[in-house]
Amino acid sequence: MPLRNRILATAVITLLLGSLWSGQARATEPSNVTPAITPPPPSLNEKDFFPYKQKGRGTLAGQAFLSSPFGKAITQAGALVHLIPITPYTRHWFNDTVRTISCSATASPASAESTAMPRPLTDCAHEALTQLQTEKRLLPYLRTTRVNPTGHFWFTKIPAGRCYIVSLIEEGAGARQEERLTGLAWLAIELDAGEKVANLVVTDCKANLC
Repeated sequence: MPLRNRILATAVITLLLGSLWSGQARATEPSNVTPAITPPPPSLNEKDFFPYKQKGRGTLAGQAFLSSPFGKAITQAGALVHLIPITPYTRHWFNDTVRTISCSATASPASAESTAMPRPLTDCAHEALTQLQTEKRLLPYLRTTRVNPTGHFWFTKIPAGRCYIVSLIEEGAGARQEERLTGLAWLAIELDAGEKVANLVVTDCKANLC
């Protein structure tokens, strides 16, 4: 090969290698993009709850249950049902606890190779509800009742507004082992002034199509 051609070939190879090295160097340089900052949870503003403190003329009635793998409604006599006003504060609590707990409980079990032991659902659910109930400023705005043996419940004198209905069902009654379920049943509802709502279905994440 003539000397001139060899010089040109060497120059081309040098340029290609330099371009490749430059590209790799840019790829490994730290990005100047600022990482996303998770916004802090909303603070409790009692003004958001004031409309829920007064007595209203509305009524709510329904059934709280879990869905068994066979489509049967699993209830627990005496289970507590909580009526919780929807505000920015409680919406964050609900999405971060109730929805997360109930939906993760429907996922496939962890691999046998996993070394991390998941916390029992009951513990997580109790912790979530306790977190809300220990906030003393919230207590005047929360309502609680118990279900009868078939899982039915009633709330009366409810003011207009939007609320969560949440119930923890532990070891739901059933003749077979697969019917002795534990889980969170929930529903979000909006009630008009003086409205009377019956036949509400308060159930778990599977039936709520999370």
